[in-house]
Amino acid sequence: MTMAKHLMKTKRLVTKGFGAVNLDEELRRANSCAVEKKWDAACRILEPLSQQYPKEKKVWQYLLDSSFSSGNMRLYQKACEGLFKVEPTGENAYELGGAYLNNMHPLMALQTFRQALELEPDHKLAPQAKDTVRRLEPILQNTLTQMGLTEADGLEIALLHEQGQAYMEQGDYAASREAEEKVLQQYPHLVSARNNLSLLSWMEGDPDAAISTAQAVLKREPDNIHALSNLIRFLVISGDSAPAPAYGEQLKASQAEAWDGWTKKVEGLTYLADDLGIVEVWQQAPAAEMEDSPLSALFYHLSAVALARTGDVKSAIAQWKIALDLNPSLALARENLSDLRKPRARQHGAWPLSWEQWLMPKSSAQLQQIIQTSLNSTQSDKLLSRFKNFLSTHADVVAMLPRILERGSPEGQELVLSTAEQLKTPQLLNPIKDFATSQNGTDQMRYRAANLAASAKLIPKDRVTLWMAGEWRELMLMAYEFHGEPILKHSQRVDALLKEALFLLRQDGEKQAKEAEALLKKALVLEPESPDLIHNLAMAFRPQGREDESIALLRDLVTRYPDYLFAPAFLAKLHLENGDLEAAEALLKPFLDRERFHFLEFSAFMDAYIEVLLAKQDKKVARSWLKMWEDVYSQLQLNDPTLDYWKKRLGPKLKFPQLFG
Repeated sequence: MTMAKHLMKTKRLVTKGFGAVNLDEELRRANSCAVEKKWDAACRILEPLSQQYPKEKKVWQYLLDSSFSSGNMRLYQKACEGLFKVEPTGENAYELGGAYLNNMHPLMALQTFRQALELEPDHKLAPQAKDTVRRLEPILQNTLTQMGLTEADGLEIALLHEQGQAYMEQGDYAASREAEEKVLQQYPHLVSARNNLSLLSWMEGDPDAAISTAQAVLKREPDNIHALSNLIRFLVISGDSAPAPAYGEQLKASQAEAWDGWTKKVEGLTYLADDLGIVEVWQQAPAAEMEDSPLSALFYHLSAVALARTGDVKSAIAQWKIALDLNPSLALARENLSDLRKPRARQHGAWPLSWEQWLMPKSSAQLQQIIQTSLNSTQSDKLLSRFKNFLSTHADVVAMLPRILERGSPEGQELVLSTAEQLKTPQLLNPIKDFATSQNGTDQMRYRAANLAASAKLIPKDRVTLWMAGEWRELMLMAYEFHGEPILKHSQRVDALLKEALFLLRQDGEKQAKEAEALLKKALVLEPESPDLIHNLAMAFRPQGREDESIALLRDLVTRYPDYLFAPAFLAKLHLENGDLEAAEALLKPFLDRERFHFLEFSAFMDAYIEVLLAKQDKKVARSWLKMWEDVYSQLQLNDPTLDYWKKRLGPKLKFPQLFG
């Protein structure tokens, strides 16, 4: 049981709406949202309204209801504070004490419950409040003892320090800094206040100050767990990760006393992606101590991620269940458990943090603003330009892309992957390549990434090993575009001559071949630089027994028109008939890097290349190519006798995951 479970919590009675209101238009809008149970939307209206009308009781009451219903307990605490300031009654004091208790501010809860009992000693919650006070008083005494103070001379300092922490959690960094600096003026040796100042500098966008403040704490207390954990986070995310592992070793070895020290240990190691180190700390943490830890749910969640990533899925599931028992609203734990229940091909891999938490706060806020703008705009070119400019000026974000792809939530993986598909810049494509060949993300995501990397020539198209359906498989990538547009354009006269010649050649007779030859030569007079006319002329020589002339013409065609695929495909098959595998492969290999095929070109290429693969005894790879050929033609709704031949020759259709939909 956590401290919060041992102690009293208040419960809200939430109505479906706010009833009739007539404050102003904004208040009516908020009420409409509440009636529809759109609590987050109501909060977005009411929070700025509370700043504009800080003395308006009704605004605070509505914000209190909405924030509680939305599960935003930080905002709920702020609403309770505002309401109590406007109307300092016993009822509101009990409510505020419960908010402080829920948000792990025991000293503020203690003071507020004492005040509530003075204001309204006969309230229905008074017995619970008295019990809560009794349980909280030892926490106050322990805190003051650690500070070397007594309640008479130290309560104000301790409360101010805790208030500074609360301000920071609510995002009021100026108020938090003011509170912590006042604490240090009166008690300069309070290291926890300096740790909070380092976090404030980080949240305010000053990583250098955050790092230097944390390092200053470590000069005083080299094994301070909070400073070590914070410093690792600052270094890793700001892009100066080289010194971080050494601090990680100090963190694991530290035996210092610390508020929720076990959680701070696994948090720091999480930013290092030190899964084995986290498992080691998890094994060391006393279960009884963790039950009373204020942030134990986070401890169990982060430990579960490390266990899942080191292969102990059974233990990971157990830890996530404990985390959710302690904190049912911990979305990260719930989402990871849900992901783990999916088929292997659709699992993203365990993630400890959301993608935003892997970025510096200001960078994260700016990127989220760009994303939000993109959702409300149709100017795709301008938005892509903004993304590109943002990445070019934020090396810290670029440095964290691999970590977001690895363990930054499904949303983070999709954000980076879809951005890379649009921009195709080297700074995006390099982490995409590593993601493709990892075990992170779904099978479909990794296949998309592999195709993108292959298109950028970062990995081969013809043979790549990917993690698919829970095992490593050697696959062929479909990093190609297919079309049915004319391969070459001719004049109307030449087009007519070519069609007649092709009709004659399909009859495969010597007489028809001679007639086709005459037609093709007429066409070449009109268009002498058309490779398809030359190729078909070479084909017309063969039924007439003029094989040497045909081969010579085809070789000349390969030299003069290297992008014309049909000639090298035909010559490659002739080389294979003569046992020259090396020459056959050399003719076809350049076309593996081509990005666009006419479907007839692809058929000719496949017919020849599968023969090459079989000659190399690469039957598995040949079948992968055949599977792709089959999928492409199925999507294009095309029939091909050559494809049918190979399907019969290589056996039944392979049961690979469907990746081309």
